[in-house]
Amino acid sequence: MGYEFKLPDLGEGIHEAQIVRVMVTQGATIVEDAPILEVETDKAAVEIPSPVGGTVTTVHVTEGQTVNVGDVMITFGDAAPSATAAAPASKRPASPAPAAPQPPASQPTAPSAPAVARVSTAGRRTTTPAAPAVRKLARDLGLDLDTITPTGPGGRVTRSDVEQAAEAATSPVAAPTATPAVTPSPVAATAPAAAPYTAPEGVADVDKWGPIRRAPLTQIRKTIARRMAESATIIPHVTTFDFADITELERLRKASGDGESSRPRLTVLAFVIKAVAAVLKRHPHFNASFDAVRQELIFKEYVNIGVAVDTERGLIVPVLRSVENMGLSSVVAGLEALAEKARSAQFAIEDLRGGTFTVTNIGAIGGTFFTPIINYPESAILGVGRSKWEPAVVEGRVEPRYRLPIGLTFDHRIADGAKAARCLKDLIACLENPGWFLMA
Repeated sequence: MGYEFKLPDLGEGIHEAQIVRVMVTQGATIVEDAPILEVETDKAAVEIPSPVGGTVTTVHVTEGQTVNVGDVMITFGDAAPSATAAAPASKRPASPAPAAPQPPASQPTAPSAPAVARVSTAGRRTTTPAAPAVRKLARDLGLDLDTITPTGPGGRVTRSDVEQAAEAATSPVAAPTATPAVTPSPVAATAPAAAPYTAPEGVADVDKWGPIRRAPLTQIRKTIARRMAESATIIPHVTTFDFADITELERLRKASGDGESSRPRLTVLAFVIKAVAAVLKRHPHFNASFDAVRQELIFKEYVNIGVAVDTERGLIVPVLRSVENMGLSSVVAGLEALAEKARSAQFAIEDLRGGTFTVTNIGAIGGTFFTPIINYPESAILGVGRSKWEPAVVEGRVEPRYRLPIGLTFDHRIADGAKAARCLKDLIACLENPGWFLMA
């Protein structure tokens, strides 16, 4: 009697998921706990391990398909004998992978050998287990995951595996290409190369004006679209903007981080989040939610700050909890952990829930002011732009100051503009007096 594997319950309130990757094929023999599917649900990407060992008789799903909890995804035949436990190692070319780099090692003068042996730019799919961020890195480097020897649990290819493979593939050709790379005209050294046009994913089609492409929404984009529309429809948004002079804070930040490579790197964002947590305790209307049914304000006595992270899959907002009780070093470490988990899709649904306020930062990309949409049902969100040196008048003198553009978007049902202005003023005062961070 075959075993039908159905989409399990992946979290509270989750009813459907999108198949991102099918990691097995019909007729393949696998062992228990081997990864068989990658699905995307809400804002989380999850690898699903096999609950049994055996032979795959039918794969009922395809990549891009949306399935509901309880839908049959894979049917297994009778459990395979224990002697087949080594089958997963043979389902992909594990033995050719180590052999591939041998010709370049013995013939370092042949620059084309590594590219042929190690690099594949073909657009074929792979069944090799790897996190989405690792797969993207491999694609960007032009590497074929099936030729990389995995060192991660369950035969997963890790980021380190990809980086080592890239280094092994490129190091033999570094010497021959070093001299020609310097010879082009000076313009090439100063002007960035134009990015080649890449057609967006989707199916080619045509409308009455010309060619188009149609692409279905990913599960993450569906969630983002739904939540943004919900927030913009329900909440009357208002934004107040200002600058914070963080000249002294920047000096403190650099002085604290110099020569400490073993410690997490201090960032302006860490200071902002620590200051926000302190200010929200004094301005509770911006750490609250609006209960429209009972016509009440719900003031949160804890500060859980969501941090918007730009990932390959879309905008992820993991939550840093109880920030009001954290020191600056804990905030720095927490931010690094959140960003890494978000970009590698190694987080749980619960990591995205329970926020009371959100901070979104476009400073790394560039830009000054913008109006972010509130992460419903929160009551406010802080938008942080790119800090830069600008001339400013200080005590009658014009001098360079390091200024940070910030904007507080808030729910006008909960607070008025005067409250928001006072809140933003207090936040600026915290950022402009870095001694506060030493005493906090």
